[in-house]
Amino acid sequence: MTALKPQDTDRFLRQPDPSFRTILLYGPDSGLVSERADRIAENCGVDLADPFTTIRIDADTAAGDRARLLDEAFTVGMFGGDRLIRVSGSTRRNLAEALKPVVDATLENAWVIVEAGDLKKGAGLRALFERSKTAIAIPCYLDEGRALDELIAEELTAGGFQIDRETAHFLKQFLGGDRRASRNELRKLALYLGGERTVTREHVRAIIGDASQIDVDGVFDEIASGRMETLEDNLDRLMEQGTAPDMLLIGALRHFQQLHEIRGRMETSRLSASAVVDGLRPPVFWKRKDRLARIVANLDTAKLERILTRLQQASFEARANPGLAHAIAGTCLLAIVLESRRA
Repeated sequence: MTALKPQDTDRFLRQPDPSFRTILLYGPDSGLVSERADRIAENCGVDLADPFTTIRIDADTAAGDRARLLDEAFTVGMFGGDRLIRVSGSTRRNLAEALKPVVDATLENAWVIVEAGDLKKGAGLRALFERSKTAIAIPCYLDEGRALDELIAEELTAGGFQIDRETAHFLKQFLGGDRRASRNELRKLALYLGGERTVTREHVRAIIGDASQIDVDGVFDEIASGRMETLEDNLDRLMEQGTAPDMLLIGALRHFQQLHEIRGRMETSRLSASAVVDGLRPPVFWKRKDRLARIVANLDTAKLERILTRLQQASFEARANPGLAHAIAGTCLLAIVLESRRA
């Protein structure tokens, strides 16, 4: 079976399908991987209170002893019922080879949950699960958009706190890099609020740490989309992480050069923005494709050339006047946001 689609993930987490008893969870968000593994474990019918029914194995141990996993998967519990084998951790050994006999087998009295890091398409472990008819792969990408709204609702709204749309948007900038860290930050915020029931920006600034992984391409996409409301916060966070203003401008220049190239291909080949974006090499991350196509469709060649000229001039001025570089970068990017907004 191929990787489980996002819209089907919640259903599987609530009610794991016994047709797929060997499960791989992978992705850059280790907190989300762990949280989803916990949910499957809670809902698969195994008695987690019984220490004899749940087995935890380190990935390196499993890869080093290839018979161990298969033996555990086919061991019958002393008092009957299903058993759960959880494999987690990292290893440089070939874990896929150790898991292959389990993935190929038909399990009847056991569940095997494997927690892995970010696996590229075609990686041995991921390919093993995606090709199997009796195993399933669940990708766990960084939380954003609707997922963060749901997380805020779970931890704040459900607890009786009120948060308006603007404050929620501000709060989401600090969440998303790791599900567990994001949840902890929200719980810390709820504790900090005490008897107050309305969340404000001041509360967020006072207590929330940065649990996000800032996406530089995402920041440039927002600039190209005319999203002025997030510009100042994103620039401040990039600067705090050590991004030099001149390098930020150079990064923006490369970003808009790509947009200019896509626009040029659209006009010469008479293809839609979506078709050109789909054909880019290296390929664009699937979550970003629609956003990038919308941006290019709204910016014509003349506007992009004006923006490129502005960025080239600003990057030169920032290098020539390092004391003013921050202000030069901010002024330039604000002007681009305004130009994109008009488009």
